[in-house]
Amino acid sequence: MSPYYGVRRVGPYMGVIQVVDVGDACAYSTNGRSWRIRQQTSSGRFRWGIAQISANNMDDVRIVNADNLVAALRNLPPIPFPVRDRYELWLLHNRTRTPLALLRTCYKVEDMGRVADPHWRPFVKTDTQFVSPALQQLHRDKPGHALPTPHRDQLESQINEAARPLAVAQWFERQPDGSGIGHQGLRLNPDDIGCTLAADDFPELLISENWDDPLQAGLVEDYHDWYAASLLAHQNLARKTRTRLEQAACRRPQSLLANYALIPEILDTDTIEVALVSARLMNAS
Repeated sequence: MSPYYGVRRVGPYMGVIQVVDVGDACAYSTNGRSWRIRQQTSSGRFRWGIAQISANNMDDVRIVNADNLVAALRNLPPIPFPVRDRYELWLLHNRTRTPLALLRTCYKVEDMGRVADPHWRPFVKTDTQFVSPALQQLHRDKPGHALPTPHRDQLESQINEAARPLAVAQWFERQPDGSGIGHQGLRLNPDDIGCTLAADDFPELLISENWDDPLQAGLVEDYHDWYAASLLAHQNLARKTRTRLEQAACRRPQSLLANYALIPEILDTDTIEVALVSARLMNAS
């Protein structure tokens, strides 16, 4: 099996990472240009090695006891690699018991861990920049009804409240047709194990966009638009979804530039190129 693959970094979401995995050593890249090395020690544990390796100096790379990894790095196939984290941990909706929000993913079946904390988190604690146009519009239209709570916190509360009071989470093995076979999880019924959900039961992106309240639906859509550049690195997106994400990514050109090398398909190349030029000018100023 090929040692080259991509996985989504979830819990909270931080895009797609490229992996070179030869078993006893791995290399990881968030941009397809620089790589961090992790090696297995004699005790069987993995530790971080060389801080960073650049794609520009692969011929000079020397890593002790990792000849296979060095050879794999020198023969990299085109970026991005196929995304292979087909085991997905989903927080389930409290009413429909269908997938609500993606909590975690993994590539290998043995990495499906016990579910201890089903709380969904939209951002790392230090990321406080998210702004929702839907909530901004509410503040303009009804300033007395707009809560002072940060938009990221309102989103986090909305998703987790939809899974409470007793949150249920389940691992699914996604199939080539998009369906999912149920595995273990938290607070499951006996017949949940081994059940099969149809592809349409799973949100296409990170969280369900199916909400009765237009404001809640808008907040979720704003969240996905905020992460549009890194979500474009996901594979097998519907054409309509990719078109929407490209438009949203162009509104945050610096994020688009940072993720551009990992995007497998571009639909509107002219508009994307204009946004990339804008990002380069912004970075140079």
